[in-house]
Amino acid sequence: MYLHDAHVANVVTSFATLWSGIIITLFWWFDGKQSLRWLFFYLTIIITAIPTIIHHMYPTQQFWTSVDIMTNILLIWALGLALAGDFFTESFYTRYVFVLSVINLFVVLKLGYEIFSPPRNLFLPLGEKSGFTFGEVALILNAVVCVAIMGSFSKTFTKKQKSVLKLLVAMFFLGLVFATGSDDYIKPTFISWHSLWHVTGAFGFVVFWYLNHLRFSVEGSVKQC
Repeated sequence: MYLHDAHVANVVTSFATLWSGIIITLFWWFDGKQSLRWLFFYLTIIITAIPTIIHHMYPTQQFWTSVDIMTNILLIWALGLALAGDFFTESFYTRYVFVLSVINLFVVLKLGYEIFSPPRNLFLPLGEKSGFTFGEVALILNAVVCVAIMGSFSKTFTKKQKSVLKLLVAMFFLGLVFATGSDDYIKPTFISWHSLWHVTGAFGFVVFWYLNHLRFSVEGSVKQC
């Protein structure tokens, strides 16, 4: 099986995502201070990494393209649930989870439809050979909501927690910039932009665990469930 060098880079760097999920899941176990909803989020990183690896091994197969984005939607949905559980009141949390779940269920159904009717063009083109699909746009919008939640409630954070949060947002914004590049080409001769997103995101997940470690274990406690 021949893979373009860009796809080889994408496959290899996808393992960074897998290992970051495994590592922070182990951190969760050893630390024992973070809630089960955060364990669920960490596990979805592992779940997401597996179809991402396979998708980049078979980049022309729409099935794995859709499943890859589906699991990413699962991941960002789990993150939204975890953040809402930390910060929202019980009544608002219930309404938020319902709305978030219905919207993302629609996204997953649309991605499932794309398996049988692949889109011919990018949903949001950003140049000749780059841009975002429908699922990726939905993923970004979910992420924006998560950043908005953390930003709105960051006034409850310590100074160190706020600094780590700023680093975290900067890392994922940088990753978003990398992700705009095509995953089919290397430009210039040695840079596979999409694979850089995998590495940046993997480190970002570890930083996320550290932020939670500060919140739960070092500098303050957060309600558990």
